[in-house]
Amino acid sequence: MLAAIAAVVAVVLIAGGIWMFTGDDGGGGGGGQADGGAVAGGSTAKQLFTLEQPNTHVKDAKGADGGWATEKIYAKSTINAVEGYHMDGKRAWRVPLGGPVCAASPHMTDDHLTAVGFEKGGHGCNSVAVFDVDTGEKLWEKPVPFGDTIFGGGDLNLTVAQDTVALSWIGGFAAYPIEGGDPLWKSKETGETCEHTRYGGGARLLAVLECGSTLTVNQLDPKTGHSTWDVKLPRGVDDGRSVRVVDTEPIVLVVGTGDEVESEVMTIDDKGSVAATFSLGKRYEPGCGIGNMGSESCFNVVATDKTVFVSTKEHSGKGDGLARTNEVMGFGFHSGEPKWKSSSGDDRTVYPIGTEGDKAIAYVTPTLEKGGQVVSVSADDGKQRGLLRLPDKTAEQQGRFRVPTMSTSAPALYEGGRLFLQRSLLYGKDELSEKESAPMAMGFGTGR
Repeated sequence: MLAAIAAVVAVVLIAGGIWMFTGDDGGGGGGGQADGGAVAGGSTAKQLFTLEQPNTHVKDAKGADGGWATEKIYAKSTINAVEGYHMDGKRAWRVPLGGPVCAASPHMTDDHLTAVGFEKGGHGCNSVAVFDVDTGEKLWEKPVPFGDTIFGGGDLNLTVAQDTVALSWIGGFAAYPIEGGDPLWKSKETGETCEHTRYGGGARLLAVLECGSTLTVNQLDPKTGHSTWDVKLPRGVDDGRSVRVVDTEPIVLVVGTGDEVESEVMTIDDKGSVAATFSLGKRYEPGCGIGNMGSESCFNVVATDKTVFVSTKEHSGKGDGLARTNEVMGFGFHSGEPKWKSSSGDDRTVYPIGTEGDKAIAYVTPTLEKGGQVVSVSADDGKQRGLLRLPDKTAEQQGRFRVPTMSTSAPALYEGGRLFLQRSLLYGKDELSEKESAPMAMGFGTGR
């Protein structure tokens, strides 16, 4: 009963109201779980580690955006630092920072370099650091170049694209080589006619360009900042911060029109032409961060070249009145039409968290007694196949990680056959009791 109530409370907090689930999607029924049972197949995972939140003298909760995984290291932002851990949970390195992490790139370079923004000296999100996820070496640290006449702070957007670190804030923007040095480009201190409101990184560098009332998405050359193509955003998108970049290969956006924070999914082909748009309506849960914070903070929409995978909101299952469930919906990348739906089974929910080849990778939440699961979802028909079965004995701890999340960092990472659950909001000293300890992160895998 307590777990069910907690789930309902989380639902209300995330949506800002009561979720309604109505209407028919028109898609065919895909494979999924039956009656809350696990999907067939997959390896039995063991718990690799549990990372407890470190003690803090801070009274209130603090953000700790960012989590990254390589073959040997899991790295996580923590209180005023980033720490790297071996797969047995032993700390490998620590990068101290001058304050809380307030922005983090979800992307790494090919040699595993990434960047974070942090609050130094209690003056807002005002500094950037680049470090090596494998070794913990901090390559450089710089203040955000707000300038004397540009308003600085508020919603710092930071990403890594190829070998470029790009950052934007309210009133300015800049980009640096990942190895350090002078800016590749930056906004003028006298202000700009056009503003880079958002960046999206990874395989490509995308910028949301706001020129007065005209809003476009531009593909930029990461070395020069020059645009190679642009796409006009749909009518009704009034603010560049109403655009979130889900992926850059293939290109998928979540946009908010009018008063909606997220109302449509928009796909763009490699040549810079709109492939499709479709409405999220009241039924779908893209897993975006609270409000319109974070330009890459929609975690339950993923895509392959042919299919966009979107989770639905939770709704009542077929069992008793407390059972909750949902589905993953598949939409055509080029048509925007629903193709199939893939269910999670009663008393479980399923959320796409990544891709592997032409399939989606999804996290199936635990029940009160059974551990969660990682599954693949076919792009053709929505059939699920088990990849990892998480241990039943830690089902309660697994359930403490909220998916979807309100934060601007992903709540779940799947990398190299391992699953990492993580939190980006760390409790203050007056908010965490010894009896109700919530882990900062947990890792699961086969141990190979």
